[in-house]
This record gives sequence, structure tokens and C-alpha cells, in this order.
Amino acid sequence: MKLILGSSSKYRKDLMEKAGYVFEVLIPELDEKEIIENDPYKRPLLLARAKANVLISKINEPALLITSDAVAVCNGKLREKPESEEEARKFLREYSAGVAPEGVTAIVIFNTATGVYYEGVAKAQVFWNPFSESVIENFIKIGDPLGRAGGFGVQHPILRPYVKKIEGNEESIVGMPIHLLKELLTKAGYHV
Repeated sequence: MKLILGSSSKYRKDLMEKAGYVFEVLIPELDEKEIIENDPYKRPLLLARAKANVLISKINEPALLITSDAVAVCNGKLREKPESEEEARKFLREYSAGVAPEGVTAIVIFNTATGVYYEGVAKAQVFWNPFSESVIENFIKIGDPLGRAGGFGVQHPILRPYVKKIEGNEESIVGMPIHLLKELLTKAGYHV
């Protein structure tokens, strides 16, 4: 059965390609700010479902539609993509000072042939060693913090040396936990 990734994220696309999946890409048109959920741990699943629901009518053949959403949670509060470089600086300074953000990623798979949803959520937390203002400025220049939930990238070569430890699966922070994707695809009847 055909796989379709419903995402505009280059990171998700890259992770799935590296894992060996062959798929098409559809980009959901959705104003994520319209989806209100006070519990930051529930928000990614609501958004992943909403992305799937926006795309279902555009698929006219048997397929497994994969949508996902990731957020960062710090001290129990939602931390989305920074809205400015100044906000990115603030987030990065907090991480350097010991704040340990959690990556929370939801995956939804919709089988267009059966109408069945398969979904799950994966979490991981990253702990940082202190890093300098020059590291922060360098990451802001070339690390795309405004395109990342929480404004950080654990795999980016600028920040990677400062990762002290990760509790949980690192892919849960990056935005496409392949272990969870494989599990859900298997439940949906897909085998490589």
C-alpha cells in the first residue's frame, strides 16, 4: 500500500527517507493556532489528527496517510517554535542554564481503504551542558531555531556537543520517532 507523508517538515521527510521508506508528500493547509488545547501533552495528537483530516479528501486511492506534530514542553508549559530571534535566544539561554525541555511527538496514520486511524505519542527529554552566547548566536544564524519546536536541534552540529543526555528516544525530540512509526505501520498492516 502506498505511503503518504502529510507534512511540510524537511526533518520528518529526511528521517523517513533515512529509515528507507518510499512515500509521497502532501502538505496540509491548517492554521495550527486555531486548535486550542491547554494540555501541552495532548496538543500534538490533536494537531496530527487535524492534519490528517484536512488531507483525507485529497487522496483517491488506497494509502496510509502519515501525519505528525511535535512540541517542546518546558516545566509543564507548551513551547512551540520561537516567534522571533529574541525569543529563540531566551529559550537557548534557559537550556544552557539547566532547563531540560521535553520533545513530545504524535503520529497519526489513517488507512484510506479501511477508514481506521492508528495513533501514538512518544516523549523524550534533553539535558544540556552550558553553552556560550557565541554558540547561541551561531545557532540562531544557521541552525533554523524559528523552524523548530522549542527553538533547539539536538542533532544540529552546533548544539550536539552540548547535549549532556537524552532520556527517551532521541527521534521523539527530532519530530518523527521511527520506532513509533514502525509500530503504527505494522498495526495498520504495512510491512516493508
